[in-house]
Amino acid sequence: MAIKIKSRQGQLFSTPFFLMAAMAFFAPTPSTAQEIKSTVQIVAPRVQLSDKQILITLQNAAQQFINTRKWTDETLNMQEKIEISLFFDITAMNNNDFSGTLQFQIIRPTYNATYKTTIFQFNDEDISFSYREFENLEYQENANVSDFTALLAYYVNIALGMDFDSFGEMAGSPYFSKAQSLVGIMSNVVGWRQGDGKGIRNRYYLSENLTNARFKELRLLTYNYHRKGMDQFSENPDLARKTITDLLKKLKESQSLLQNCLLQKSFFSTKWPELVEIYKGATVPEKAVIVKLLTEMDPTNSQRYEKIKG
Repeated sequence: MAIKIKSRQGQLFSTPFFLMAAMAFFAPTPSTAQEIKSTVQIVAPRVQLSDKQILITLQNAAQQFINTRKWTDETLNMQEKIEISLFFDITAMNNNDFSGTLQFQIIRPTYNATYKTTIFQFNDEDISFSYREFENLEYQENANVSDFTALLAYYVNIALGMDFDSFGEMAGSPYFSKAQSLVGIMSNVVGWRQGDGKGIRNRYYLSENLTNARFKELRLLTYNYHRKGMDQFSENPDLARKTITDLLKKLKESQSLLQNCLLQKSFFSTKWPELVEIYKGATVPEKAVIVKLLTEMDPTNSQRYEKIKG
């Protein structure tokens, strides 16, 4: 007999009954363990610095700020913590003002497997913030106290929303709403406005897409792809692969309505390596169908999808 340990809105981790009983007997009082396990890296290879200690100080402060703060009302076990990475490339520094780019990634475990899937990755091409070495990182949810902590909080809420969406239909809505609120609060700051960044690849459009009912299908794709697809591979890879194929076919039917949608573009830029590996195990007829489908939907990566054929 096995009992599932609840994880967010779904069930992911499985533990034998006798072990659950032992855990219940010896477990300490439930803690308010934080939900995020972040890795923060800050580099500035194009900036001449006589002392790079400020980057190390900032990096450690950012990671501590994210990892020690309580972001939700949930209590997650260690294995349930949401893994994120933030890689800052600082391209300009002027006294206490920093600007550059950010690579952001969210990682999720899959059921009954050691494999971890990347839910979402995003390149933010227009970040700017102020920071004095050793200053305390302060944050208030409904006020602009610090442009740096607002930036960190924005991406934490995006991570929470994406992760919760992957375990329950539309379960991430409260966190996407918080991210959208931050866009409004920070609307006078560079990097937060509609025209900042590169085209639609910015914070404004990311949170707008995630809170826009027009793009609900892409939110549901996050749940169905991960919960009904990736989480089933350990038990029935053929069925899991078919589920993902059906999801992609359904997405193709509505693609004309999603042409300028950041979420769709981000789905393929995140998932193409995984999709290639998934379909390497398909039958020859399946491979022909999926390569054609993926090439039509994501022509940018058409050469990469050819690798599916072997």
